[in-house]
Parts: sequence; C-alpha cells; structure tokens
Amino acid sequence: MDTAEHGLAKEDVRKYLQRICEEAGDMMRAYDPQLLLEWTDTNLAAGAAFQVDLRIQKDGVHTGSVAMTLEKGDILRLGGIFGTLAGKGTIADYSLDVTIKDVVSHGSEATTVKVTWHEHIVYQAPSAPEDDAANHIVADIEADCCHLLLREDGRLAIGLTLCSGDARLSMAG
Repeated sequence: MDTAEHGLAKEDVRKYLQRICEEAGDMMRAYDPQLLLEWTDTNLAAGAAFQVDLRIQKDGVHTGSVAMTLEKGDILRLGGIFGTLAGKGTIADYSLDVTIKDVVSHGSEATTVKVTWHEHIVYQAPSAPEDDAANHIVADIEADCCHLLLREDGRLAIGLTLCSGDARLSMAG
C-alpha cells in the first residue's frame, strides 16, 4: 500500500512534510513576502480550509484562546499582512519541525496524516537608541493537526486541516 498505484506512499508524505519544514525556515530567513504568498498559493489546495484552536500562555500564565476557521483566500491575505508587519531582520531565529503520528491512504489522490508541529520563533523588536539590550519575543508553538493531503496537478497540497495547540510566549529585553 506504499505505491502510487494503491495510495499515496507514506515516504512521499514524510518527504513532503519535511520539505515544508525546510522551506518555511528558508522563507523566514530570506524574508521575502512575495515568496511566502507564492508558496502558500502553491501548497494549499483549491478550496483548502483550516480550523485552528490555540491556547495562549505568556510567561507561563494562560492569557487567552483563539479559535478560527480560515479558507485559502484568508490565509493568502494574512500572509501578506504578516509579510508587511514582520519586516526584514525582525525574525532573529526560526525553526519548524514535524512529528508524523499516523498516515491513512484514501487512494492514489488523497491521504489523511496526523502530525504534531513544533514551531519556534524569536522576534527581534526594535529598541530605542538609548536601550543597551534588544527586546525579544519568543514564541514556542506546538499543535496537533490532522491534514487531508491531496494530489493536485501532479503534486501534493494541503486540503482540509484541523489543529489544536498551545502557544507559549515569553518576553525578554
């Protein structure tokens, strides 16, 4: 059941998700908002939808929760906003890792994959000229997700996604 004739190969799914991690790191280091938009457009299937529930902690204290449903168009617009707000040099450190928990093939054109994403971002906030130390915001995000991956135009793309996770924020400076 690991061939394209019977279903999407688990190894292809693993390589695709690993490529996402590598490309995300490259995009964050390069800071190219247009590249981020192009990547999103290419890697999200037509009609893709995301349901995300995120609990937020700041310095170990629960400060809020976010629940949202986003479609591909929403994500493209948010990516443009993020690219504009982030600014070159504001991301001091970034990593994205994935742990695959389960892969279930649904024929040669689709598979469901359960994963845990681990994302680490250090934002470098601008500091006043009189400040000796730069201000940092550290975000560590862990989310359990179930993705429907689709073969679209001969390549894998992310379709429906359900995620639940935690974001831990800390301030330094």
